[in-house]
Amino acid sequence: MNREEILQKARQENKNQDVFEQEAVIRAGSIATKVGLLLCCGIAALEVILTNSISFSSWTIYFGILSTTFFVKYRILHRRHECMVAIIYLVFAIAFLTLYILPLVR
Repeated sequence: MNREEILQKARQENKNQDVFEQEAVIRAGSIATKVGLLLCCGIAALEVILTNSISFSSWTIYFGILSTTFFVKYRILHRRHECMVAIIYLVFAIAFLTLYILPLVR
């Protein structure tokens, strides 16, 4: 096989997507998740300091994002661990959503 044949085969395997770009998107998602966690912590701390109440809305969003991430990973990789982590995060998201809604309907 010459160089061009190898490149053509790699393009077919990757469905004409740039592998470098795929890695960049994966890394960006990982960093965005960590920044989201820091923002949720900051918002929650500020709300406790300024209003003496806890922010459940930001945690609902954060755990919703995490559960979606792991459900997608499970769908692609078919690893049981990914599904279990996704379910745990989904339970947290539902719990925080419930804690957020309860004061609103009282």
